[in-house]
Amino acid sequence: MIDKATRMANLYDLYGKLLTPRQQQVIELTYFDDWSLAEIAEHLHVSRQAVHDNLHRAEEQLEYYEAMVGFDGWLQDMKVRIAEAVSVGQTVYPFLPKAAKDRLQVALVELQQALTRASTD
Repeated sequence: MIDKATRMANLYDLYGKLLTPRQQQVIELTYFDDWSLAEIAEHLHVSRQAVHDNLHRAEEQLEYYEAMVGFDGWLQDMKVRIAEAVSVGQTVYPFLPKAAKDRLQVALVELQQALTRASTD
């Protein structure tokens, strides 16, 4: 299970443009810049409670979008499946004829690249 900060960052990357500009700002300052609620409140000239409420609403919205669309869950599932496919391919590789090894090698490289891209996106 991923921690809350990582989950919120992932959901923000996927659905952040659907939030209000203020919600985007609060999420970015909280999860990407690691500001405290008090620091954000001072920066935005609002109360700490206002920041807390705004952050909570933004987090709820991101979770709602994920519940409706499910892209982050699908992406996490694909990462697992790609890793499993790479593992299986590496296991059977030594037992294959040369032509199959060549084709499998290309496929494994492409899967590993896809996994790397998915992990950094």
